[in-house]
Amino acid sequence: MLQEFLKLELYPNPAVKKSFPAQVQEVKEKTFLILGPFDRGTLLFLYPAQEVLIEYVAEECRYQFSTRVVRRLQKPFFGYELLLPAPDEIQRIQLRRYVRVKKVLDVFYALVKKDEELNWKKGKSVDISIGGIKLATNEPLSVDACVKLRFYIELKGNVVEFVLDGLVKREEKKENHVYHYGIEFVNISRQEQDTLFAYLFQEMQKSRRMLADGK
Repeated sequence: MLQEFLKLELYPNPAVKKSFPAQVQEVKEKTFLILGPFDRGTLLFLYPAQEVLIEYVAEECRYQFSTRVVRRLQKPFFGYELLLPAPDEIQRIQLRRYVRVKKVLDVFYALVKKDEELNWKKGKSVDISIGGIKLATNEPLSVDACVKLRFYIELKGNVVEFVLDGLVKREEKKENHVYHYGIEFVNISRQEQDTLFAYLFQEMQKSRRMLADGK
């Protein structure tokens, strides 16, 4: 459910996947108040009764619902009052593999070989999704090789460790003795997917806020 200070992504046109950041300020019996949405530091214009789409991440899951604008707010903050959705109108949306975020993380990897101990080496992520990771290494790997991956993310101020199985699917480019590999996560759990997606959504929000602030 919605709660104060929950960060949102607001889509003014549900048919166009372009969102703007906003934040819940107060939840009333039939409506809720939001700060924003802002576009490069300026309050976005929305008109009364306009239908908008809201997305947010809570409890490591992603949710979505449609609502309508009640009125524009100017005091004590710039924002809008929106109709509060019924609980059954809030939909948990399907996490999609193609949502990919450019992010450099330390990634420890080891080739998985029968009857051999793992020999951990260090690489860097180039980008990451809930379906896989692009890994930069200084050594060649074979396509279809099985690897074990270990990396850490910071989600809402907490450090979360991931230890995942991976399959090398493709070599994407090679330059200056640095190899880039597309690695698919194998047998990743739904909980791990949800946690990772919450992190990716968090990083996307950071990037969008920086763009909105003109940074």
